[in-house]
Amino acid sequence: MSKNNIKEHWNLIALEYQKKRKLSFADIEYAPGYARESELNLLGDVEEKRIVELGCGAAENSITLAKKGGICTGVDISLEQLKYAKNLIIENKVKIELIEGDIENLIMIDDDIFDIAISTFALDWMQDLNAAFKEAYRILKPNGIFVFSMQHPIYNLLGAEDLDLKELKISVSYFEKEVTFVESTGIDLRVHASKISDIINGLIRIGFNIENILEPKPLERDVIPHEERYQEIIEMIPSTLICKVLKVPK
Repeated sequence: MSKNNIKEHWNLIALEYQKKRKLSFADIEYAPGYARESELNLLGDVEEKRIVELGCGAAENSITLAKKGGICTGVDISLEQLKYAKNLIIENKVKIELIEGDIENLIMIDDDIFDIAISTFALDWMQDLNAAFKEAYRILKPNGIFVFSMQHPIYNLLGAEDLDLKELKISVSYFEKEVTFVESTGIDLRVHASKISDIINGLIRIGFNIENILEPKPLERDVIPHEERYQEIIEMIPSTLICKVLKVPK
């Protein structure tokens, strides 16, 4: 799958996708319906910290961090997502730099300039996850923090369509390197499928120190914006993986 396919897909669905999300700007959400930054405290004090959001979409998390005093930059491959982000930034009266770019190749960003990097469910779209890790490492200052969330590799085994708690089955191999699916846009999408060992070993080899790995349970049922058919499944099987790592100076 070319990067153009990903870009085209997100450009086509950006407006519809963002209207459905309706995230609050009161807190960082690592995944809808799961524990938020105010409970997890992974980022610490963000005031006056230089922060980059990798795969920012409409930049909701960047806006939240800017409201808390962060100096924020958002990067996304989709121009339509960034257009939506620009409107939200104006509405919320904050200042955020937006960059159209591929987070596997952040050539437009200098080395060692950010205190914090954050990414929520963007790394699942990477063709080369290690390249994205390497770029996050490069642009962070020594001892900088990188916090990211991804779909849990175990949850990926179930596939994305027609999940039924009574008839759950493994639909793909855990060892499959690529997952193919077609979304409502009709665009053929193939994404790299990471094993847990791929994620952990990739981070270690690049030079990150792993500080925390979380596999959170969802919040109480009445505050979770998931469809009912997924609810019992995500209460039994981890659907989200959250990692906090530190850049160790070489």
